[in-house]
Amino acid sequence: MTADVVSLTQQLVSIPSVSGAEHGCVALLAKLLPSAVVSGRNVYAVRGDGANTLLLNSHTDTVPASAEWTNEPHAAQRRDGKIFGLGANDAKGPLAALVVAFLRARVPASGRLVLAATCDEETGGDGLGVLRPELPTLSAAIIGEPTTCTVCSCQRGLLRLRLHARGRRAHAARPWQGENAIEKAARDVSRLAALDLPEHPLLGPATLQVTMIDGGVKTNVVPPECVMEIDARTIPALDNAAAAARVRDLVESDVELVSDRFVPLETPSDAAIVRAALAASGTEHAHAFGGVSDFFHVRDVPAIVMGPGRSEQSHAADEWVEVEQLERAVAVYGATIERYFDEPG
Repeated sequence: MTADVVSLTQQLVSIPSVSGAEHGCVALLAKLLPSAVVSGRNVYAVRGDGANTLLLNSHTDTVPASAEWTNEPHAAQRRDGKIFGLGANDAKGPLAALVVAFLRARVPASGRLVLAATCDEETGGDGLGVLRPELPTLSAAIIGEPTTCTVCSCQRGLLRLRLHARGRRAHAARPWQGENAIEKAARDVSRLAALDLPEHPLLGPATLQVTMIDGGVKTNVVPPECVMEIDARTIPALDNAAAAARVRDLVESDVELVSDRFVPLETPSDAAIVRAALAASGTEHAHAFGGVSDFFHVRDVPAIVMGPGRSEQSHAADEWVEVEQLERAVAVYGATIERYFDEPG
């Protein structure tokens, strides 16, 4: 069975699939993939039965279209060398290229190739993390996301904290009878801004930002509480636990953990899947993936993030992916699969 990457991308884009409503894309792929297995809002297929198992994964869900769109989000128009539409770049283009590469690949007797099109990547939920136990034991993985076919071997973690600065309520005319929680919060914000955070050669610096703040009762009341939200992007040298500990040691406020499940990840440069992808794509060294992806759900095996498209187009109004990128991705994915199976280890 064969498939054309351009027409498959257009078909996928034409089907609305905001997170939670991926059924149409699942049905399309279930007809296309040999011996497809539908599991919830996920679909997967397997070729070969060798022990060396390579997963090809991308997601069918999209974010909703914003009010800024001027094109019809599901028209899947092709013009000026691009396909326009919701999800064309993130990540129906990468998914289509993976599907075509999966169908065309030569799988040796020692190998096994798994294609999984999963849901809920944009929101978290019932996607790859839930499907993973149904899949064969993996040896390596390629996660399809827009990277202009650049090999990405690492991604930052995501830590979210909530800080509660607690004071004591009083009349603003008698502030000495109270304790101003906003002033306490301001001191903590200054301390956090002055933090010296480590850097990673590919990921760059760890970051920690106070992104929201809420405090105060009335203009004539000393505020008894102020709440701050922190978004931290972590790296192996300062992982989620270490970053949370640094914040707790530094601030006066009480620290509440909101989320720490997305840890920083890095696949060694000498891993077979990294070597294969670098050779297939003709690039000298791996890069960092700028966002958070389903790489997290295959963190126990060597994995990369790679695919057609441009990161700045993800979630953008009038989203598009270049046809040249799609066609190149099929070739790069195919060569990566071949090289990986030819040189495992």
